[in-house]
Amino acid sequence: MITALVFTYNEEESLSHVLPKIPDIVDETILVDGHSTDNTVGKARELRPDIRIIQQPGRGKADALIYGVKEAAGDIIVTIDADGETDPEDIHLFIEPLLHGYDFSKGSRLAKGHTTAMPAFRRLGNWVLATT
Repeated sequence: MITALVFTYNEEESLSHVLPKIPDIVDETILVDGHSTDNTVGKARELRPDIRIIQQPGRGKADALIYGVKEAAGDIIVTIDADGETDPEDIHLFIEPLLHGYDFSKGSRLAKGHTTAMPAFRRLGNWVLATT
């Protein structure tokens, strides 16, 4: 079973670029909301009536990740931010190595050159971390 954890905080506007693109290979989609003050939850339900919505108990990405993993039913868990930075249609690229015995698979926004919205200092920092 494959679970997609989608992390949100005031992502009402970007959800339409993410949720409909989650592929059919995903069995369970959980939106982990970080106490959004906009209509993120309502928009998610509109786009994916099958989505499971949970509110993280604390604050921050680490809290959302820990809580989401605890709530997930899947043997394979894919995490994705709702900002659209990662294309959900690429989920199969992360799952494939796991099916061949790897324990962990991680993407990089540098892999396809998706750095245009990122400030130069962050691009440099990502490049350094990815190449060392």
